[in-house]
Amino acid sequence: MVSAAPSISRNRRSPHFRLAGLLGLTTALSLGGVTMVTAATPKPISQATLHITASTHSGTAGTPITVHAQGGSGSGAVAFKVTGAGCSINAKSGLLKATQSGKCIVTASKAATTKYKKATSAPVTFTFLLIGGPDQPSYLTPDKATLVTSSWSSTGLAGSGPANDTANGLNWFIASYYSSADRWLYTYSAPGATIKLTWVVTGSNGQLMPNTPVTLQTQFAPGANNGKGDTDATFTSPSMVNGNIAGVTNGMGQVSFTFTNTNGSANSAPTGWNSKMVSGAPNIAAGTTVADVAAETLEAGSGYSWTRMVLQVGSDVFTGDPAVAKVNQATDLVDVIVATNLN
Repeated sequence: MVSAAPSISRNRRSPHFRLAGLLGLTTALSLGGVTMVTAATPKPISQATLHITASTHSGTAGTPITVHAQGGSGSGAVAFKVTGAGCSINAKSGLLKATQSGKCIVTASKAATTKYKKATSAPVTFTFLLIGGPDQPSYLTPDKATLVTSSWSSTGLAGSGPANDTANGLNWFIASYYSSADRWLYTYSAPGATIKLTWVVTGSNGQLMPNTPVTLQTQFAPGANNGKGDTDATFTSPSMVNGNIAGVTNGMGQVSFTFTNTNGSANSAPTGWNSKMVSGAPNIAAGTTVADVAAETLEAGSGYSWTRMVLQVGSDVFTGDPAVAKVNQATDLVDVIVATNLN
């Protein structure tokens, strides 16, 4: 009596042998020269893409964030790993913690099975900040005042966000007279617009600075001071004194200021004032946008009204000559240009 499986052939050229090769089967020789054809174990295949998800990608040191893994294939176990100073994560639950300010980079993996290969997610960065603590600002480790308005439409300013001309600013004046961590931003306001700007203040160790006195200087560098025929952009608020508004950060190191423009009229905005296209103009830093160049032109004697605003933290020093010897605070330098036809 002959068994139905496995298939047996005494000839490598037999139909059984050729069919085995086509089907990815393996062969083995038995005693007597009999070739036994048996089914091979299928090779593992790639899993579906594995993703990391979380309800937030930023938080405060000491408060955990739960990280989840989605996707993948099969029944392999998921494990999490993290890199970064002061960062830790529970490999099974995905509970991510940080003991200091900084970035934690998380990856997830899903184990291999007989059917699937091991899968690894793309890395995802989570940012943590400390709240409070010792603060000893210096040029190398300055306090920082950063514009963080998340909803630009709620600021009262035109466009979808500020134009960032920091690359040119570093070359032209920031590196010599300010902190190298400063940013140079251009914004546009219609005459009479009410503006609300929100800032976050961090300390020398990157910690959030709650309950910290600050001063918004709306007339730090008014347009008329350039001596090229421009005029000042002016503002008012109930608490403003000589162009300055005092404030105190909240428990998360944030502070907001609301003020209203008092320029009765303004020149029309130029073409490309809000363009995100990279400019081809000569002698500028790579990546400079058309909007950056437009703003530079307006502030170089085009007759527009504008001012440069800064946020001073306490009695910190944000400008000096030389900066490296005197400056211990970084601040965004926010230029507000007043113009019409900003649609």
